[in-house]
Parts: sequence; structure tokens; C-alpha cells
Amino acid sequence: MAKWPGYQRFCSLARGLDLIGERWTLLIVQEISFGAIRYNELRRRLPGIGSNILADRLRKLETHNIVRRVPAAVGQGVLYELTSRGEGLAPAIVELRKWGLDEQLMLDTPPDLATHELSYGVPEGANLGETYQWDIDGASTTLVIDGTTLTQRPGPATSPAVTVTTTKAWMTELVAGNTNWIEGRTSGAVGVEGSDDAWHRMLIATAQPGADITLLDQDEPRSSN
Repeated sequence: MAKWPGYQRFCSLARGLDLIGERWTLLIVQEISFGAIRYNELRRRLPGIGSNILADRLRKLETHNIVRRVPAAVGQGVLYELTSRGEGLAPAIVELRKWGLDEQLMLDTPPDLATHELSYGVPEGANLGETYQWDIDGASTTLVIDGTTLTQRPGPATSPAVTVTTTKAWMTELVAGNTNWIEGRTSGAVGVEGSDDAWHRMLIATAQPGADITLLDQDEPRSSN
């Protein structure tokens, strides 16, 4: 495949997209923005990316002073972290996450199924098999986890293990990085119907921080979908 030449436009938007507009690049930047990370962990958190593609994107980001390599602990190779220029992308990434929220929640979208690979968030060997329901401003979306595969469809679930109720306004704060699910539940901004164990499994199944992964050591029955 021929190397993408870029947009070849004398335009700041086009020139910026020449650097970060290729497939996977912004997701790589987002993962590194959470903290310095090793190559193998970065690849694990981006299921579906080829090693050659990841290496190519990282080289390009390094060349243009968006990402740099720093030494890890002795004998543990290097870490990738953002430069100050790379950190300047944070506001744009936050706005894109907020803009994409309707698609993530399947609000005002044609009814369809979406399948997500959650191997980057669900611990290896986890035997998750449950259904969850999110009610956002009265609109429902159903999430079904089976191992590390999360299937989503608009509409209410049948016998969900957990039903979460909140607002799009709160979800916008969540994707902006201004809150988390634990804080939302504590403050009352997030309502939860279901057991605490199932709540934590839902956080694991959707790759959210703050879940108690020790619950996966328990022999939980797999619920029907």
C-alpha cells in the first residue's frame, strides 16, 4: 500500500490532520495521555492495531515532537509519553469525546447492533456473561458482555443484572474527565438498580476505572442475554 501523502493543502487544519488524522493516531495519543506507557501495554490497549501500524504511528509522532521515549525502570526498556506539544491536543480530544457521546450511547441513531472488543479492559480469563441497561435522560441502551466482547443495541434490556440511570449532562462530564462512575453514584448523579457485585462487574465489562476486579475471582453464574 502506498504511503499516505497527506492532504497537500496550505491550511492549518489540513497540516494538523496530516499528523494526527490517520487511523489509530488520535487513539494512540489518548492512551498515552493517561500516563507514560510501554509499547506492549499500548498495543494491548488498542486491540486490532497491527504492530507495524503502531510502530509507524509512534515514529511519526516522535518525529514531529508529539510523543517522546523516556527510560523505564532499569531493565524494563522505555516508556512513551506526550511532549508539551502532544499535551496541547488534550482539549481537542476532550471535545471529540463529548461530540461522539451520542454515538457511544446510541442516542438519536438508527437502531442497530454495535460490537466492541474489550480485551484491553477486561482481565484475561474473566468469565463475564451479563446484560446491563443504561438509561440516559429516559433513553435506554442495552449492553451485553460475553467474555471480552461487548454487544450494544438501543432499547431496554431483558432482566439486566444492573440498570444505571443518569443524564447526558453527567455523561458529558464523565467523558471530559471531570468525574467518574464511583463519584457519580456517591453524589446521586448516577442511580443504580442491582447488586454491588454486579455494579462492579459492569464497570469491568465497560472498561471503567474504579472497579473491584477481585470480584472476578468469585464463581459468578453467567446470566442469560
